[in-house]
Amino acid sequence: MREAPAKAARAAAAPPAAAAAAAARAEDAGAAWAQVLGKQLVRHTGSGVERVDTAEALRGKHVGLYFSAHWCPPCRQFTPRLADTYTKLTKDDVEWEVVFVSFDRAPEQFEEYFGSMPWLAVPFDDQQLRDTLGRKFRVQGIPSLVMMGPDTTILCANARAAVAVDPNGAKFPWEGASEPRGFPLPWMLLAILVFWLIQVFVLPRKGQ
Repeated sequence: MREAPAKAARAAAAPPAAAAAAAARAEDAGAAWAQVLGKQLVRHTGSGVERVDTAEALRGKHVGLYFSAHWCPPCRQFTPRLADTYTKLTKDDVEWEVVFVSFDRAPEQFEEYFGSMPWLAVPFDDQQLRDTLGRKFRVQGIPSLVMMGPDTTILCANARAAVAVDPNGAKFPWEGASEPRGFPLPWMLLAILVFWLIQVFVLPRKGQ
């Protein structure tokens, strides 16, 4: 007889079936993000960079994977635009996050570039994961923005142009939007090489 009140109390305290199912789905979604992006991401704080739990940071959110690099001029032009959109949507309580996947060549470049970003990033020291993500999402050029739903499904394989034409996020999460790919990496590297050769060999001769 004494157990009846205790059982009733436990029953009253237990969440409804629907709430429990939703909580389980959210937990699964958080685990799914950890499988895609690793167990930890990094973010800036007032005193430096800290690691955060991927599942906790991304659970229940839309996520934009941002493939970019400091050495890429189109990337440096697009990053402030994306940051403006990110800030506007965040202020409107939109559940989303951006995760920077760096194509930088040195940690110093990554740190300087990431310092201008208000979102999260894959740790630069996990090069294997960064390379894997580039192949998995078939990144042919940068900057590239891949929009994904809270369950990690791809909604828009390359959403850079969608952000450019919809900076206020009226059509967020831009599902099904299409755009031309970023500048192909091989051609971009060739252009950088040609520019360097001109700077080293051609311009000095003109100055003589």
